[in-house]
Amino acid sequence: MTIQTKNQRYERKQKQKGLVKRTLWIPAGVEVEVKQMIQFLLENPDYVPAQARSLKTGRFKKID
Repeated sequence: MTIQTKNQRYERKQKQKGLVKRTLWIPAGVEVEVKQMIQFLLENPDYVPAQARSLKTGRFKKID
């Protein structure tokens, strides 16, 4: 029997949920919005982000 650390057990459970671990560097000014989008996607797996809104103009742009 292999002894697993608390972190290894956590990561195994996340993988079993179908999640993938990624590290991203994001601008500090959009940290809250990125966290909100990720939380929304976790709670609503049938959705995908399809567009982004400019903070300067308010216009939306399709994500290719």
